[in-house]
Amino acid sequence: MKILYFDPIPGASGDMILAALIDCGVPRKHLVDRLSFVPGFTMTVKRLIQNGVSARQVRFKIRREVNERQFLPLIKKSDLSGRVKEQSIAILERIFDAERRVHRAKHLHLHELADADTLLDICGALVAIEYLAVDKIYSRALKAGTGFIRTVEGTMPSFNFATAYLSKDFPVEFMPIASELTTPTGAAIISTIATPTDSIAISRIEHIGMGAGTMTLKDHPNLMRVFIGTMDTCLIDTCTVYETNIDDMNPQDYESVVENLYRAGALEVMMTPTFMKKTRPGILITVICQNNHLAIRDILLSQTTTLGIRMHETKRWKLRRTIKQVSTPLGKVRVKIAWIGTEMRFSIEYKDIERIARMRRRSIPKMRTELTHLVAAQLAKSAKS
Repeated sequence: MKILYFDPIPGASGDMILAALIDCGVPRKHLVDRLSFVPGFTMTVKRLIQNGVSARQVRFKIRREVNERQFLPLIKKSDLSGRVKEQSIAILERIFDAERRVHRAKHLHLHELADADTLLDICGALVAIEYLAVDKIYSRALKAGTGFIRTVEGTMPSFNFATAYLSKDFPVEFMPIASELTTPTGAAIISTIATPTDSIAISRIEHIGMGAGTMTLKDHPNLMRVFIGTMDTCLIDTCTVYETNIDDMNPQDYESVVENLYRAGALEVMMTPTFMKKTRPGILITVICQNNHLAIRDILLSQTTTLGIRMHETKRWKLRRTIKQVSTPLGKVRVKIAWIGTEMRFSIEYKDIERIARMRRRSIPKMRTELTHLVAAQLAKSAKS
């Protein structure tokens, strides 16, 4: 499987992402041709040395003003591929939504983002990724700076409000650098198209691209690094395992404990019958969670009779997977899809099977069989298209 891996060394911006992709071998002429639907621009690509490291830098010169309200109509009328159009629109709509939410206004409120550079950075990055023909995109955590910066609206936090909103549900690493490290455009692109992972096993690195930003950071190279390579079907990540043995708790109380553990972010909760001191029957509670999740610890200490918890970090292999909503004649269902090499397998969310079975007054086993056939046919149809 061919993958692209974003490594925001101190941060990310739209032009840095595009420059790093060009450095991976995307021809400038290909980008200019594909972006010709945007009127009146020239694109300059140069190589420079930043903090002793060779990198590419991209600059756009805009000769004709393009209002942000024209962004979506221009994309829709362009000859970009359906995939690039869909992702470009999704990224721009997320930016528009973030700005509306931040300012609590119905109208667009982009300021520094309200020029053709934003449109060109986003569409250019997606055109470049399409050219590189990768199967999957991953990224390390986004970076956030400290302190304040000057904007057209006055002094604002360097991790600005729109960028923070666009980074929701994506890991963010805060760094002691008093600058805007990640721009709204950079955050929107990466958080929309990439899967975050803190550890990845690349079988063979084919290209390394370096994109330079326009800002100079003291003691840090302002670079975005991109890896293109191949990887196995499995991902590696780190998780935390909590364990405790209990032999003096009312069995009726386990139900609420398990529910609260899942609400607090547990990935898995297991209860294993065991024998303890004086051959007393007991329960081994095992909880797997992402990172060192203190809320899990607090629930085990406060809502069970345990006097102590064991904790250790471990690595795990994960198959590539995604969750997709599939429409069937019987109703919409959520489907978990995983790949082993090129082979795909899937499972339907049990609650959706149960819901449809109850609505149609059918048994769950029969409904599962029928939905499985329908989903398989729908996924095969989507794969062909």
